[in-house]
Amino acid sequence: MVADAKKYVGVPYVWGGTNPAVGMDCSGFVQRVFKDLGVDLPRVVSDQMRQGTPVASLAQAKPGDLLVSFGGEHISIYLGNGKAIDAPVPGQTIQIRDAWEQQSNLTAIRRIVPAGGS
Repeated sequence: MVADAKKYVGVPYVWGGTNPAVGMDCSGFVQRVFKDLGVDLPRVVSDQMRQGTPVASLAQAKPGDLLVSFGGEHISIYLGNGKAIDAPVPGQTIQIRDAWEQQSNLTAIRRIVPAGGS
């Protein structure tokens, strides 16, 4: 999954976007990565954050887990080792960055792919 997500690095952020040829927003990016792997996820963060199984803390997160922050306003894919990949904001591109989410602003962590499947 991590390798599949990384192939979208550099794709522009486009609000509501789901097409990598044009641009994607955070939830469109997450939906696309999982669809590439044959896993259907809903389109928007508020629905994506209810999928899979909960993970108790960032310390227990594994590569491929979804990090939902700011009350369900943003979603990224955890890569492990303190890194995440996401479509951050307009004017930027999908990128790998430090997992800036802290336990205090994380709304949910969800495991979609069972352990060992990422």
